[in-house]
Amino acid sequence: MSDYVALTKPKILWLLLLVALASAVIAARTLPPVVTLVGLFFAGTLSSMGSLALNSYLEMDIDAKMKRTKDRPLPSERIVQPKRALVFGLSLVAIGLLVSWFTLTPLATLFIGLGALIYVQVYTVWLKPRTSWNIVLGGFAGSCCALAGWYAVTTADPLIAWVLAALVFVWTPTHFWSLAVITEEDYSAVGIPMLPSVVGEKKAAKFIVANTLLLIPISLLFFLYLAGTAEVVYLVGALFLDVLLLATNIKLLITPNKSNALLAFKASSPFLAVVFILALVSVLL
Repeated sequence: MSDYVALTKPKILWLLLLVALASAVIAARTLPPVVTLVGLFFAGTLSSMGSLALNSYLEMDIDAKMKRTKDRPLPSERIVQPKRALVFGLSLVAIGLLVSWFTLTPLATLFIGLGALIYVQVYTVWLKPRTSWNIVLGGFAGSCCALAGWYAVTTADPLIAWVLAALVFVWTPTHFWSLAVITEEDYSAVGIPMLPSVVGEKKAAKFIVANTLLLIPISLLFFLYLAGTAEVVYLVGALFLDVLLLATNIKLLITPNKSNALLAFKASSPFLAVVFILALVSVLL
């Protein structure tokens, strides 16, 4: 069972769930009905697990050639019949969509399904092997988590819903390009055109800084949804995170090496989760 769980990439899964659940609470400005929270948790968990398992299945040949991924369950042949992983992934997505249909709104179900489609078909199959902008366009899969959470609760304040979605969308390249600088040789060896392996570390660092400069104002836009003390709490917290992230990115730009890329990656890893938690706490205040 641990090998099948590993197919679903739990380190990514928890962040997707946090984004969806936090968006639902932010939309409601309080705890939503239990049915909504439970439905969103299970629908989001199952659909995301299935999508990530399908990604593992579709990329098992690539994973086998990369140092970072060669020990995953499929390339290491701990799961000896790969088609079981395919059935596992498809089943989880299907069950997740059914749970969503019966417990959430049609719009929430639409975004859960769209997130799975974009991640598996658009990002994994079409974009990743073809263009260095793969992670930019594929980042909308994560945005769908925020939109599913929001529209599971309300259709009001769509601007704020899309601000949260944009936050996920723009954070994604900063985060994954930093990782791709570290694993540049792996991606080059298998012919995946991740930006750093195409343009080199120095130019990739410029793109990372530029993307973070776009991320900062988007992260600050959420304060428009707040008032009073909550507004101050969010602004101070978000600004601190923004400055910390930008500082590590600038250090990578000045000295583009794997050590600084790791520092930038570590700074970006908790960024999205902390911003969403900060937004959630500020709304409840």
